[in-house]
Amino acid sequence: MRMRLRSLSELAAAMLVVAGAGPACAAPAQLYGRSVIVTWNEDREQRFVGEEELRNIVGYGEFSIYLSSTGRPFSRMSFSVKGRSGSRDAVGGESRRSVSLQGHDMRVVMPMAGGARQVSVTFDSGFQSCSAQVLTGKQNGAERIRVTSVINGREVEMISVRTGAASCRLQDGNVFAQ
Repeated sequence: MRMRLRSLSELAAAMLVVAGAGPACAAPAQLYGRSVIVTWNEDREQRFVGEEELRNIVGYGEFSIYLSSTGRPFSRMSFSVKGRSGSRDAVGGESRRSVSLQGHDMRVVMPMAGGARQVSVTFDSGFQSCSAQVLTGKQNGAERIRVTSVINGREVEMISVRTGAASCRLQDGNVFAQ
């Protein structure tokens, strides 16, 4: 399944397609025992649930995934703002994250109340380098995205999100064991 999103409004549809695809496809053997690290920045207009004041923040996201020697995915979503950071881990299908690998493409969809984030990675022909794109979008008709902060555990309402360019790198071994 090769997906190219033409707009953020297609993110919700892509999320449904990936979620309905069943178990994640087997990882290519060239990725076994390797890690993929994707980083990006986000400009957000947000507030904590229960507060009136909107804040503009710049945050930095990092999504890391290690594919074991059997192809099982272990992932971590990290986010930092103003020197504070937090993360949330997931193993295989034990979270709402949907990891799909096919050919030279990997898609990770992270549903949130009112929207989703998609991390798309494309590997070169020899699996020696990668490029990435990160999209965050609202579901049609949603006024905001609601998520629990990985930094402080508080509920956050994102009114708008602009995702910057993403970078991607491959690393031999388990990024979490270092």
